[in-house]
Amino acid sequence: MRKTIEVNVSCALCGHAAPWIGEHVVSAHGLTVADYEAAHGPVASAAVLGGVYCDAPARCHPNLDSIKVEFAGVKPGVHADVPAEACLPLPPSYRIPEHGALGADIREAAVSLLRGRSMYVHGLPGTGKDALFHAWSALTRTPAMIFQVEPGADIRSWFFSHEFNKEGTFWQEGELLKALRDGYTTATGRKVPYMILITDFDRATKDQAESMRLVMDSISGRVKGPNGTTYPVMAGTRIVVTANTAGAGDSRGRMTSSNVIDASILDRFERAYEFHWMDWRDEGPIVKEKFPLLLAKAPGAFEQVGRATEALRKAIQDEALYTEFSHRALCAWLGHAEDIVAVSDKVPADLLRRAFRSVADKMPDAETRSEAIRIIDPHLRGGSLDQGDTSHVRGQR
Repeated sequence: MRKTIEVNVSCALCGHAAPWIGEHVVSAHGLTVADYEAAHGPVASAAVLGGVYCDAPARCHPNLDSIKVEFAGVKPGVHADVPAEACLPLPPSYRIPEHGALGADIREAAVSLLRGRSMYVHGLPGTGKDALFHAWSALTRTPAMIFQVEPGADIRSWFFSHEFNKEGTFWQEGELLKALRDGYTTATGRKVPYMILITDFDRATKDQAESMRLVMDSISGRVKGPNGTTYPVMAGTRIVVTANTAGAGDSRGRMTSSNVIDASILDRFERAYEFHWMDWRDEGPIVKEKFPLLLAKAPGAFEQVGRATEALRKAIQDEALYTEFSHRALCAWLGHAEDIVAVSDKVPADLLRRAFRSVADKMPDAETRSEAIRIIDPHLRGGSLDQGDTSHVRGQR
């Protein structure tokens, strides 16, 4: 019977041991993970995110079949003979969300991934939809390919393309067809089913979405060739798609390229989940790791930004604020604050308000910017925005 192997990694500087020491390296030694790894090697050579992930399985665990990883409440096996380059990369500073609505979303999606279900995952930008599948691929060494839908592009070339040479024309098999039909072949000759990630699926035109109908067939997924030949999809292949909307267009009008997806095609996905924004209990540690200089010079900034972030997102969800505030926007805010600190002799008193311009100037109009500033202001120390110089903030009334 396969068992879970628990392994800790020790810090080369002080001996601190834990399954994941990236956060320790930042907080205890003031180093970025990249700097530590450059000097001392990977911080997670044996374990990542509180579970097991063997980066060199032949050295760590002679019994490769026994390796499992802890992932959001499930324990999938690791394809130890699949190289990292055949998988999607683990996003920088990624941690599996545990708290709030997104933590619950991830736990349900992890069950479906473990069971090999096809999935349609939608949610506002920056809710970690694609990141989940990158993490699953990287941590379980599941071979994966990613395809992005571009409006107007001919995605039939993913399956076949009409080519020609000196002998005439011929049909060239595409990457997606090969992956669906053949899977990934390891160095030992073992065939492992791919996970296929298709992003921006709600941007697909009717013809583009139609290309996936037979592939998603619940009886027997297959690809129909240009000459009438039919190719079966390899058993165990996971087909997962991500989108900003639930396939019925964007009622808010913010995602102007989203299209209505035929309900009969959506119905072919075995599971569908809406992802929500990350809880600050998960997001806070991530951004602290991403911005170590800001953490060192202005540690209190993160608490203030956390409260402001929660207030902004609540206003957006209540439709009191007509904009977005994704993890990317949060990182833009904190990143600009870190840039300001990096070039300043001392931390400016208005650091967070000044840095918020990097987010506010992307908002659709002056009224929205003013409302967003009004929402965050009570959560930032140092007086209200009408005190001192506020010329750096646009859209003031």
